[in-house]
Amino acid sequence: MLPAPLTAAVQDAPPRSGRRRLVVAALLTVVGLGALLFWALAVGAGERAPDTTGLPAAGRLVEWGLPIATLAGRVAAVGTVGTLLFAAVLLPGRGALPDESRRALRATAAWALTWVAATAIGALLTLSRLVGSAPMDLSWASLRVFVEETGAGRAALFGVVLAAVVAATASRCTAAGARILLAVALTALVLPVLLSGHSSAAEDHLAAVTTLAVHVVAATVWIGGLLALLVHGRRVAAAATAAPRYSRLALACFLVTAGSGVLAAWLVLGGSGAVLDALGSGYGALLLAKTAGLVLLGLIGWQHRRRTLPRLRAGDGRGFRRFAAGEVLPMLATVALAVALAASPPPTASTAPTAPAATSGPGDGAAFEPMAGHDHGELSVGVLVDDERFHVAGPVAAGSRVTVFNSGDATVTLTADDGSFDLVVPSGSLSTFQAPGQPGEHPFTSGHSTSFADVLVVE
Repeated sequence: MLPAPLTAAVQDAPPRSGRRRLVVAALLTVVGLGALLFWALAVGAGERAPDTTGLPAAGRLVEWGLPIATLAGRVAAVGTVGTLLFAAVLLPGRGALPDESRRALRATAAWALTWVAATAIGALLTLSRLVGSAPMDLSWASLRVFVEETGAGRAALFGVVLAAVVAATASRCTAAGARILLAVALTALVLPVLLSGHSSAAEDHLAAVTTLAVHVVAATVWIGGLLALLVHGRRVAAAATAAPRYSRLALACFLVTAGSGVLAAWLVLGGSGAVLDALGSGYGALLLAKTAGLVLLGLIGWQHRRRTLPRLRAGDGRGFRRFAAGEVLPMLATVALAVALAASPPPTASTAPTAPAATSGPGDGAAFEPMAGHDHGELSVGVLVDDERFHVAGPVAAGSRVTVFNSGDATVTLTADDGSFDLVVPSGSLSTFQAPGQPGEHPFTSGHSTSFADVLVVE
């Protein structure tokens, strides 16, 4: 992580030396963000319950790689949105785009390609973690079901397509085209919020999803705009035009980010009392850390408006660049905290009452066991099959999609006694079915073995 004085020295250094120091600074920043991310994930996870089910685990490649891919995708999304914002809003020019905006759009293509790669890798690792298999062992059938029938899979597919469109067209577009691509990038940004995440499982689903989508957009525009301004607005004349526009936008984004963040936490956790109770948990600690980062950034922004912008208008751009470089680092740290927060179970989920573990005998489906390592909130294995029996995670909502993973060596069927569902699940594959619309207990069996029988409870 490069301190502000060293950043200023880099900008005044000869090109080769400057590039070398920027590479070193980038590497240090990556290492620092990675360390912060894994520390935050450890804090958010708290004390994990021991895995007593004997269900398969995806391995360290998945457990370590998934948060890294998620963070890389978030940073790439910030870079994509920021460079498009720079070209479309902060320095659009009249008629032909200025050289700085052209360079920003060329950078957009690289950012968007990174976003595509990180999203695709993250989707593959998410599926691996969901079914407890290494990425190399996943079947095409499971991948197809994941993409077509789960919210996380659809979000990844649409996100990859939209980011690829941005990558393919950004370097050749006009200011109007940049505004259109900015809308496309923001759409790709909010898809995971709309289709998956803690907010999608909140009691007030629509309000929670809308609030978190606004929060994500405002924060990304705020951070991305400053990053693009710092990198592409280095010429004093360009910075003097773009910085005041960014300052007004940043103030609005700060207020929206703060307000929507408080409201989103209140909705996801279930009210003010639950928020206060959560403060003693790992999730609450991350929430406090993220809030502290937001307050710090607000104070830095206030100093920007008070000190560096007047100097920039007077022709002194070095102070602005030095201050902005110092501001970007806590912004990226806040992004890492946000990734860890999204991956951590809210206390309301972890403290919800659970029924006793299921026994291995048929007909005992009214008792449920935790799907250790396989319950990921709204993206979870509802029924897992091994070589001995069915494992039913718990009650499901009427009419919802239930995910089934067969980790055994034989093809099995899930056939409800009342005919409400009937599906075939090959060995090592993922499948889904629609839960019955009628609440109550729905016994089901498998045609391949009479010892496979359980009960799906619909609420």
